[in-house]
Order: sequence, then C-alpha cells, then structure tokens
Amino acid sequence: MDMLRIALLGSGYIGKTYAESIAKYNTRGKLAVIAGGRRAPGLAAEYGADYEATYESVLARKDVDAVLIATPHAVHKEQVIQAAEHGKHVLVEKPMATSKADCTAMIEACRKAGVMLEVIQTLRFRGTLVRAKQLIDEGKIGKIRMVRGSALFTTYVIGDKPWAALPENGGAFLDMGVHNFGILRFLTGAEAKRVYSQVTTFDARPYPGLSGMTQIHFDNGVMGQQWMSYELPSPNLPNHAHRYIVVGDKGILDIDGYGKLLLGSGDQWELIWEQPAMDYINRPMEPQRLEAFYNQTQAFIDDVLDNRPPTVSGEDGRAAVEIVEAAQRSSQTGQAVELPL
Repeated sequence: MDMLRIALLGSGYIGKTYAESIAKYNTRGKLAVIAGGRRAPGLAAEYGADYEATYESVLARKDVDAVLIATPHAVHKEQVIQAAEHGKHVLVEKPMATSKADCTAMIEACRKAGVMLEVIQTLRFRGTLVRAKQLIDEGKIGKIRMVRGSALFTTYVIGDKPWAALPENGGAFLDMGVHNFGILRFLTGAEAKRVYSQVTTFDARPYPGLSGMTQIHFDNGVMGQQWMSYELPSPNLPNHAHRYIVVGDKGILDIDGYGKLLLGSGDQWELIWEQPAMDYINRPMEPQRLEAFYNQTQAFIDDVLDNRPPTVSGEDGRAAVEIVEAAQRSSQTGQAVELPL
C-alpha cells in the first residue's frame, strides 16, 4: 500500500482543520470520505471527497483504510472499537476517551484487530515544543528536576464546541487536562506516580472543572505542577495559553507553545525559536496554525504505510486520561492518589 485512504468522521471546526491538512499538505494520504455532522455534505464537496450519511456505511467501504475520528469525546470508545472490528486504522482526537477503562478497551480492540491506533496530541508537534524536546534529549539542560505548565484563559467554549465542557464528555478539566498532562509526560519522558489536585469552578456557570491546580510526582523523581483555568479576569496573564517551564541541573527552558522558546544557560537567555503569529479564531486555516495538525496526520500516515511504531500511541493517550482521572479523584477525596489507578 503506497497511499492511505482516510475517512474523516466529524465536520466541525476541527474536522475542517483535518480536511484542510490532509487534502492540501499531506503526502501519501488521501481524504476519501467525510461523514458525521450537519456540515459533512458541504465539507465533502469542498474538498472533493465522498459523503456518507452514516458511520456504518463508511466502515463498509473497501476503499477506506483508516478513520480519523473528530467527534465528541463520549462516543470515541464505541467508534474506535467499530473501526477496529472493520479492519480500519484509527487516529482519534484527544481526549482519547472519558475514562482509563474505556481507553484500555480501545487499545485492546485495535491490538486484537491488528490495526494502528494513534491519539492526537497536537501540542507535541508545535514548533517550540518539538525543539524543546530536542534540546532536552541532547542534554542541553542536563537532568530534569522540575517542570511547570500553565493553560490560562478568561472564558471557556471557543467556536462551536460547547459540548466538550458537558459532564458526559468529561468536562473542561479533561478537555484541556489531556493536553497539559500529555505534554508534561512528553517533556519529562516519565510516568506520573502520585497526583494531588484541587479542581473547581468558581463562577456561576454550568461547566464543571473550569479551574485546577495539580501537583505530580513522576517516577524518575521529577516534580511537576500544572495550573489550568478558564476563569482568569481580563487582561489575563500574557503568553500563558500553553506555557511550560522545564528546570534541569544545567539550565532552564521557557516554552510558549504559541510564542518563544528560550534557553537559560550560563547566566543568560538565548532565543532558540519563535512561533509565527497565528489567529485561530479569524484565520484558522493559515499554514502556521495548521503545521502542527498536518505534521501529526503525516506521522500517522507514515507510521501505517511504513509499519513504524505509533508516534503517539494509545498508551500515550490513556496515560494522559489516567492523570486527569487521578486528579479528579484527588480533588473529590482531598487525598493524594497513587498511579496506576
């Protein structure tokens, strides 16, 4: 097989993002079919793909090798298992599912069927984070001791995604938390062993878990912290949409997922790279925003066609969900939670 024929399930903001990425930027991949959501017929026509009215009809097609699932979180488990049972490789949006148990069921279904399962963690493919990981692996800051992340906003629900904050889809803390905790694992190269967290919503809004502070002990001794909130007052803190500080015994990295990567070493700071400005609200299809998305879809395509290990595995997706689950349990009990759950 020299071309991966992909069906896209989901036609919202993120669905269009992947349609644009596959159709215009990826090699060895073809956007064959689009289904799911009221905008699917129009999106299929825009990108020259076939439209299917049901997921079942998508899976029945012999000219579909893989499914990219960009649907509400609560339905991921069922949709991934169905795809596996039909012999389709799967790239599924984060969060992989709403519980560790569901993630495990998805992993086992894909393993049994002999198909590739990968989980979207777009931040791993952002320019500052890719370069930060390279610096860490090269030993530029020595042995990691501490890592701190922040994801701070003044409001929740951007665009057409209000369903993400609803309890059945895991709420805002899961929706953002898998991003944050996935990046902490990525940067440290370690697994969480103990989690203590406080998660709440301060304002009178119908969304649970809009703010959270989490302390993580990693199995390699690294101390980790993550601060997430959608409830900061204006003007917010600048450059904190996805900000990570990594402290080693020889240096420091200051990583802005949407801005600058700075290396602190030898009593000075050095600018390593800066992300070109992007406007994901008004100009979401600009190349500088899409780069992380099409790099992840390209990795998936190449992994399947070249029979490589998954770049972001089901186990990676599950680990991020597990930390969220542990943090929520810790907040409910007031006690630290040991992992694995």
